[in-house]
Amino acid sequence: MDEFLHKALYVEETDEDIDFETAPSTGQEYLRRVMVESRKCDAVVVADMTGKKLKAQTVLYTTDSGCPAAPPGFLPSEEWEKFQVSEFSSIRNQMSQYLAKQKQQGIKIKPSITLPSGDKEKEWSILCFGNPDDKECSGTPPMLPIILSLNQFMVETLLEYNVQWLEETSFSQQRGQWLYALLAKLEKPLKPEMCSLIRTLARLCSTFRANLASAEDPLLPQLNLFICLVGRYFDPTDLARPDPIKQEKERNLSNGDLFFFLFVCLIGFYFYLFPVEKKRYY
Repeated sequence: MDEFLHKALYVEETDEDIDFETAPSTGQEYLRRVMVESRKCDAVVVADMTGKKLKAQTVLYTTDSGCPAAPPGFLPSEEWEKFQVSEFSSIRNQMSQYLAKQKQQGIKIKPSITLPSGDKEKEWSILCFGNPDDKECSGTPPMLPIILSLNQFMVETLLEYNVQWLEETSFSQQRGQWLYALLAKLEKPLKPEMCSLIRTLARLCSTFRANLASAEDPLLPQLNLFICLVGRYFDPTDLARPDPIKQEKERNLSNGDLFFFLFVCLIGFYFYLFPVEKKRYY
């Protein structure tokens, strides 16, 4: 087989015996060992396979998003979801335009209170939701100057904190206000970490929704709102309500792609059987 292979590196031939019990001392010696071992290998190797070892592969595919199903009567209407997505998008656009205008004028937005640094999780918890040991300290709402003064790193950090706190406690209107404000400031496209985080948020909201006593609970619209925004605005489509019109378009598109592929294969096979004669012009 050596005569059919091109040498990539020059290896000096030698008649010395190679001791495979010891480690090679030089690169040349290592390459010589590789050459000797390769010559001992058969040119063609056939695996001895028995029918008992060949089992059908089982492929498990699921479209389950991990979100509990909504109880009957808990889902909002599709018109309500579209309206909320439109309002959310409008708020984000207004914030972006305002920040761009302030930056153009050289104005730096500063909140009226001193904000903790990103690594002060406990201080942020007290600022947002108050001190559990002090009933008079009820927390600070997400005022616009606070949200606008946050850079993307702080927005992502606070969003991660809030989702973590939501896993440890329960949903409330005050927590919903902070989550909505932070999502409004979160820039797209999302990082993979943020995609995973907002999916966790949607699953938590679905779990809280499934545990509500009735459809008259005042927290139900807020929980539906976050599930809707995560699924419809930030694009994890498996969390959103299925759109029958979109599904029909995707099926038609996939069928069209299949027909186009078969057409191209047929044309290629025709020219393979009946090649076009090339004309030479002198």
